[in-house]
Amino acid sequence: MKYDLLIKNVLIPEKGLRDIAISEGKIVKIGENLDGEAKETILGNGKIAFPSFANMHTHISMTLLRGLGADLPLMDWLQKVIWPLEGEFVSPEFVKDGGLLGIVEAIKSGTTLFMDMYFYEEHLGEVCEKVGIRAGLGFGILDFPTKVAKTPEEYIEKARRFAEEFKGRELVFPVICPHAPYTCSPKTLMKAKELADQYNLMLHIHVSETKGEVERIKEEYGKTPIRHLEDIGFLGENVLCAHVVWTDEEEREILRERKVKVAHCPESNLKLASGIAPVPDYVKRGITVCLGTDGAASNDNLNMHEEMSTCAKLHKGANLDAKAIDAKIALKIATENGFKAVGIKAGKIEEGYEADLILVRTDLPEMAPLYDPVAQFVYSAPSEAIDTVICRGRILMEKRELKTIDEEEVYGKAKKWEERIKEFLTRSQQALE
Repeated sequence: MKYDLLIKNVLIPEKGLRDIAISEGKIVKIGENLDGEAKETILGNGKIAFPSFANMHTHISMTLLRGLGADLPLMDWLQKVIWPLEGEFVSPEFVKDGGLLGIVEAIKSGTTLFMDMYFYEEHLGEVCEKVGIRAGLGFGILDFPTKVAKTPEEYIEKARRFAEEFKGRELVFPVICPHAPYTCSPKTLMKAKELADQYNLMLHIHVSETKGEVERIKEEYGKTPIRHLEDIGFLGENVLCAHVVWTDEEEREILRERKVKVAHCPESNLKLASGIAPVPDYVKRGITVCLGTDGAASNDNLNMHEEMSTCAKLHKGANLDAKAIDAKIALKIATENGFKAVGIKAGKIEEGYEADLILVRTDLPEMAPLYDPVAQFVYSAPSEAIDTVICRGRILMEKRELKTIDEEEVYGKAKKWEERIKEFLTRSQQALE
């Protein structure tokens, strides 16, 4: 038997020491002492195999704005810091360089799929395909003018062109991304839904992130954001709602009945003082909850391993219940649920599943002694324990070395952006004085 990749003698939780054979991007066989040749072989001795992470809500090119506007609430952070900077700097070059920096961080912390909402996404798509990482990308749709579009119709048309260009690709798939109910009118939201339905695509939107947003929508439309989206006919099983922090009993039932997916972003919600989403309740209702970092400008990192650990511990403390989100549920939310939400058969180390997985070292002080691999990966391991990252059967990182990206070149470009942005901020401050 010939395989593309063979991983020998790796620990798979609940299965024990096994070999994993991969061909044409899929796990074709799991067993002991598998026979056969392979184009590449990895010795898994002393390592644990886990599914890779799916980061289901981010704005990855905003990594170039990391650290700016710290300690501000969401709307101040957007209006006083982020939007002015984006108006000055966002361009195809910004999106490519920022995206590549974010992808470096994503791979090094075990992510092989991310869902992104931003501008010039066709340029990010090219980067993702070159690197070999999966991405659901969407051109942000708004009602107000920016440097990339002036009218809702122009945003929709750009989203349409992007969908046509990227539909049917192997790694990158288009998503329709109306920004939020407070930045998109009902007409714009429904135009976005029509576009998603026409091309059979996911809809990705921010919803009920802050108390202020909820009050604003109630003032404008006489109802909360979820009820508003339900009443205009927007919600459905192809909708991924990011944040969903502020909901009541009836809204949660609407989400369940409509089979809406929820992207939980605990660290961003904590840092921006947005609140704590009722995730244990969503899970109990059977709502598909996945995990996202949000952009590195608000998190301030793209580390899904850290996000998973925060998710588990946050809800224990908030609910005074040690079992509110246990380690196995946290791992499932961070991996399997994300892939499932977008219809990709990955997120499990099982035969027939696509080969998106990571190998984690156990020869570190944080992993010794090893009694419970899942719990210790969630609670004990540093993200640096992630040794190898494989996306659809392709090795993206081995022994912490990236195989498809020149890291030094990426950091050099980031440094140049830092200098340009610092110069702009200095000029802006001088003008105010």
